[in-house]
Order: sequence, then C-alpha cells, then structure tokens
Amino acid sequence: MAEFAGFFNSVNGDRKYKSEDFAKYFKSFITNGVSSAKDSLKVFKKNNTQIEIASGSAVINGYLYLNDSTLIKGISTGITRIDRIVLRLDLVNRTLEIHVKQGSETIAPTLERNNSIYELSLAKVNITGLDFTIIDERSDVNVCGFMGFTGIVDIQEMWNLFNKNISDKNTVWDQWFNSLQGKSIRGIYIQNTQPVAVIGDIWINTI
Repeated sequence: MAEFAGFFNSVNGDRKYKSEDFAKYFKSFITNGVSSAKDSLKVFKKNNTQIEIASGSAVINGYLYLNDSTLIKGISTGITRIDRIVLRLDLVNRTLEIHVKQGSETIAPTLERNNSIYELSLAKVNITGLDFTIIDERSDVNVCGFMGFTGIVDIQEMWNLFNKNISDKNTVWDQWFNSLQGKSIRGIYIQNTQPVAVIGDIWINTI
C-alpha cells in the first residue's frame, strides 16, 4: 500500500477524498462497537409483536451510525425460533442500518462479516409461540462490544505493571516497618563519654 496522508484543502481538484478514506482514518483509532453510554441502542420489548431500539450511536469499520430517537421494529411471532437484532454495514448499498435477522428454532442467525457487509448483534430475540424475550448482546465482544480507542490494552498493561511495582514497594515497606514494632529505631546513650556518632542516636551526658 502506498503512503497516504490527509486531509488537505483541494486546489483545482488535486485533493479529492472518498468516504472510505475517512473511514480508514476513524478505524485507525476507534474500535467497532456501540457507545458505552447507558442504554445506547439497547433493545426493549414494546409489546408481543414489536421491539424498541433506544437512541444511541455505534461505529463499524470507521463508519458512524447515529440514532437520535426510539426506533420501532416488528417481530414475526407464531413460530418458535431465535432472531437477532443486528446493526448492518453494507458498503455496496452504502447503508448502515438496524435489521431484524431471523434464525431457526435452535440456532441464532450467523453474523455476516465480509468485505462488503459487517454486522454487530445488539440483541437476541427468543420467540416462543406468540411471545418473546430479549437477550442483550451489546457487551459481548464476540458479536458486538462497546466502541473504544485502539491501544487501550497497551495502556492497561502499563498501568497494571505500575500498580504491581507500587504494590511490591509497599510490601517491602510493610515488612520493614513491622520488623521494628516494639523496638527503638534510635540508640540512646546515657554516659559521660561520647559514643560513636550515628545520625539519629541520642547521647545524654551524665557529667
């Protein structure tokens, strides 16, 4: 891959950028997932035939999804099966939308992830007869997860190492301090001759 830099003002059309250029930029430091804000894109049961998806945001491969109001989707009941509520990026059709993806009686639908389509699962919908229950999957990193910043693992490892070093130093201090309990940390001399000078010692001259 050749070098790439951006973004600069165009002069006579010499700096034209595509949407994928911006997506690559965001993908370089933002990971896939939904916003970690409370209830962001969380799926709720509205009634026996409908679900509600709360407002929120997400990022898939650098592409941004925003929903500023409650979204309602229909659920087809009457047949026992496992559906999924997915956020689907479709590069061919240039869409990033929430869909109801139907599965089978025993298996939830597989998420599609290839060069043109990438899906995140917001929730599973377990349908039994004319009713259904919802299982939140937003926190499951295998199918969704919360968006964050790349490199956070390295920072966490550094922080863990720092905490370990501090803990080790504290242990050494505690061991030394405990070993002095009930003991004087200073030498006290009561005599008429000057003892060998040691910083911290006390000499009481009896002359």
